[in-house]
Amino acid sequence: MNMIRLLSGCAGLLFAAALSLHAAEKKIVFVAGKPSHGSGAHEHNAGSLLLKKCLEKVPGVSAEVHLNGWPTDETILDGADAIVLYMDGGARHPILEGDRLTKMEARMKRGVGLALVHYAVEPTIEKGQGEFLNWIGGAFEINWSVNPHWDADFKTLPKHPITRGVKPFQINDEWYFNMRFQKGLKGVTPILSAVAPASTMSRGDGHHSGNPDVRASVKRGDQQHVAWAYDRPDGGRGFGFTGAHFHNNWGNDDFRKLVLNAILWVAKADIPKNGVESEVTPEDLEQNLDPKGQKKPPANPAPVNENSAARPKFTSGLVTYNRVPVDVDISGAKKLWLVVTDGGNSYNCDWADWCDPQLVRADGSIVNLTSLKWTSATTGWGTIGIDKNVKGEPLKIANRVYKTGLGTHAPSIIEYDLPEGFVRFQAKVGIDAGGTEQSCEPAVEFLVFTEAPPSNVLLAKPDVSALGETYGPKAAREALKFLDPAEDLEVTLFASEPMLRNPTNIDIDERGRIWVAEAVNYRSSFKPWGTLDPAGDRIVILEDTNGDGVADVSKVFYQDPKMSAPLGICVLGRQVIVSASPEIFILTDTDGDDKADKKEVLFLVEGFDHDHGIHAMTFGPDGKLYFNFGNEGNLLKRPDGSVVIDVHGNEVSNKNGVYRQALTFRCNLDGSGVEVLGHNFRNPYEVCADSFGTIWQSDNDDDGNRAVRINYVMQGGNYGFSDEMTGASWHAKRTNMEKEIPQRHWYQNDPGVVPNLLVTGAGAPCGMLVYEGRLLPERFRNQMILCDAGPRVVRSHPVTADGAGYAALSEDILSGRDSWFRPSDVCVAPDGSLLVADWNDAGVGGHNMADRSFKEMKGRIYRIAPKGHKPNVPQYDFTKISGAVAALQSPNVATRYLAWDQLVHLGKHAENDLRQLWLKGEPRMRARALQLLARIEGTGERYLRDAAKDGDADIRIAALRIAHDLKVNLHPMLKKLVHDESPQVRRECALLLRGSDSSEAPELWAKLAAQHDGEDRWYLEALGIGAQKNESACFKAWLKVAGKKWNTPAGRDIIWRSRAPEAATYLAKLIADPSTPEEERLRYFRSFDFLKGPEKEIALIELLSLASPGR
Repeated sequence: MNMIRLLSGCAGLLFAAALSLHAAEKKIVFVAGKPSHGSGAHEHNAGSLLLKKCLEKVPGVSAEVHLNGWPTDETILDGADAIVLYMDGGARHPILEGDRLTKMEARMKRGVGLALVHYAVEPTIEKGQGEFLNWIGGAFEINWSVNPHWDADFKTLPKHPITRGVKPFQINDEWYFNMRFQKGLKGVTPILSAVAPASTMSRGDGHHSGNPDVRASVKRGDQQHVAWAYDRPDGGRGFGFTGAHFHNNWGNDDFRKLVLNAILWVAKADIPKNGVESEVTPEDLEQNLDPKGQKKPPANPAPVNENSAARPKFTSGLVTYNRVPVDVDISGAKKLWLVVTDGGNSYNCDWADWCDPQLVRADGSIVNLTSLKWTSATTGWGTIGIDKNVKGEPLKIANRVYKTGLGTHAPSIIEYDLPEGFVRFQAKVGIDAGGTEQSCEPAVEFLVFTEAPPSNVLLAKPDVSALGETYGPKAAREALKFLDPAEDLEVTLFASEPMLRNPTNIDIDERGRIWVAEAVNYRSSFKPWGTLDPAGDRIVILEDTNGDGVADVSKVFYQDPKMSAPLGICVLGRQVIVSASPEIFILTDTDGDDKADKKEVLFLVEGFDHDHGIHAMTFGPDGKLYFNFGNEGNLLKRPDGSVVIDVHGNEVSNKNGVYRQALTFRCNLDGSGVEVLGHNFRNPYEVCADSFGTIWQSDNDDDGNRAVRINYVMQGGNYGFSDEMTGASWHAKRTNMEKEIPQRHWYQNDPGVVPNLLVTGAGAPCGMLVYEGRLLPERFRNQMILCDAGPRVVRSHPVTADGAGYAALSEDILSGRDSWFRPSDVCVAPDGSLLVADWNDAGVGGHNMADRSFKEMKGRIYRIAPKGHKPNVPQYDFTKISGAVAALQSPNVATRYLAWDQLVHLGKHAENDLRQLWLKGEPRMRARALQLLARIEGTGERYLRDAAKDGDADIRIAALRIAHDLKVNLHPMLKKLVHDESPQVRRECALLLRGSDSSEAPELWAKLAAQHDGEDRWYLEALGIGAQKNESACFKAWLKVAGKKWNTPAGRDIIWRSRAPEAATYLAKLIADPSTPEEERLRYFRSFDFLKGPEKEIALIELLSLASPGR
């Protein structure tokens, strides 16, 4: 009986998971109206995009937004389960034009849900009112309904799916009321109702302002319904919401949750038990606002004393990332007002803390201000925290945590009644880390009053000039004091604006010159600022001609009106490869005058003017190009438009079911031989390969989920941004779903997903390299170095072996307290110093930028080196073999390319010099020599055989990779190395069996599988990749080796990971085994989702039969 219950429950889990996985997503389409009203009001575009972002985290829901009015192509509405209209209404209501009402009626008859927000609820009586009543149950009617601004107090809420998780709230808005509803409210459920105060009738009668009926209703104290749900007789659903005049109100959690719930309800989607959870910050509210020529008004600046001429007892001046002491004489004061105002540059990130606030008596005794209760308090966002910041986290200013204090957000006033006897008020004030660690430039001013401040105190702006100069070399040098290098390093300025602007990617040639890809026209195709430089974006060369370490020459190598926001540059001699979606093209300087003379397109992609398009190419140790595109790249095409076919015979597309989302590649220098190295990333910015051929890259998370990661790219690996089989987003419910978001985000519990090397949390990872120089301190050598523009840091990520994979840590090389420091790329100069590009903006990516003035646009390059280092450029004579071999050992990639190009052409003539490096060099230099020695005709294979027996595991791995690349018969080498003591070498053996047509491959795979320890996920995934296209043969060969001892931790792992149809029988046995823990059983059920064929069906039927009452 226990077995029956057990299996019945498990079977139910399986089918429930299957249903949730395969259920069609609910499609919601927002139609946002054109801009209208003043700044911060009727923000249709920003509001719709914000709600869409909140809905993106709801499983089984997809949302689209059409901006700036009714779509000319209404196919966007096809297949919608719900349509949300947020737009101006009345006689110019977009839905009243042409035959749109008729088309919408047809959609309503098909059961499509409809939600109308704010002014969109108003049609005309003659046209639209009948339809609106039938579709959503209510409408605004002129000379009957009214539209005053008032504080609505929603004291109670009905029990309805729309109100799940919503608490009673009070908020000021332009709440329309006295709406025209279906007779007797038939089918209508009032959702938000409140008594309107008499002040709502202060205007004279008019179309929207008053009439006898509504005045009588207000006088009676009737409940006014301002939001409602409607169950249509045909089964469809409608929702009307009269609020949302003020964009800031979307920052209220209950206001926002109610609307999000309602949208799901009209779409007939599941509403979570506690409603749709979402977080909206003040910075979110600043995004996508219409360009209305006004600054956003402060949030509800309540007047304090209209006629007060009180002067502050203390003014901090402009505060950005510094901490300011407060010491104020308050002798005789009966009141205390603590005020925080905006710094004059918007309310972005203005989290403000009053830390260690103390009241001091004449005898020196102290009382903490936080022990008193305030009489009133306002904050621009969030909830004022006592001993916490405005989000409820520890108070932290300038990297110091405070135990006591008040956390608020500009604009803010906190008022206290003071007991007698206090003579001084003391505190430390500054911007909380919650603001400084975001992608913006916080700035506030703190004021202390002992008399009621004037009502306009929150509108006052400090003198922004207090920030000092922000543009040009002087400002750039001044900014150095806010950059913090590692203890034994120093940072110096190499170049700044106006020599360069908005650098996205850099490279450094053998002469030490820095080549910069600029993105002045960032998102110009769809952002309101448009094209800032009509001449187009540029490729710029920066040069230090006098050896003082500072650039003194800036040249434009290439500029094109058609090039918009290039994200990659790779310098290879006189050729420069530029990645600028939708193209990767080669620019050639044929005459050496530092001007591009010829342009040749190498590849085409999709994703024009998008951060998630094509990224930089980098030169690898094997003489190939490494690159990637984000998940908007979609297709890799030849210049003629044909889709590239990779070396495995697959179209290079993330739409073909073979590869998903973002892809990582390598190819030959001429673009042939394209390999997809890994897939199912989200948006990797730059890929790099070390001298052994090990491939590394970062990946940006689905913004805001603290799941930014670094990956070791295991060839052929799936990296789990979406469901491998269905393509569902990481939010989708599934069996054995990960508990923690950083794991769930990358499907880390699924068989067939390569583990993450390191999750670094929140960020915006950009340029990356492996530092193989000798100038920096030992701990940074041979390690990854990554620019993360989000937290404004350049980090080293030291890696150590961990089973068949790796483990990584983080150590800062350079961090910035300047909130505009945005490191976008890092490169190694010929002398081994690091050069870091600074995009220099209040934010980074996200299709936005604050630095929008072309004449004042900034961009900087910094050098990081040991203290006292004098920059230099080593000289190499490439005409001599010894010179080329010396150059091959350079830490600078462009120098190594020239050496490679020379030595590969010299072939046999360079063998003696290369052999000396192979025999006597340190491991990475030996690997570089091996790459070239292996290519020498007649003797290359001998070097590979020797390398396969080398004492260094990384050299043995390099030998395997090179042999595979050169199509050398691998099996003699594999036969010896499948029993190698290093699990990393065995991992590489497994990977190289992928797709093998050799009859020996299954037996070799089984020998590797027999050595799995049951704990090493890296090893297990390598086995899974190695079995691709040979799953059944490999599984059968392993069973033959395992025999009756298949049910071990290692064996259960192999069954769970296998895609062989035969594995289904063994999965069923493991599930049916009463000793299998519940957590493991869910794991095995999930594995069934990745199997196909009759064996799977038979196994599941057998499980069901075991669970049936008759068994």
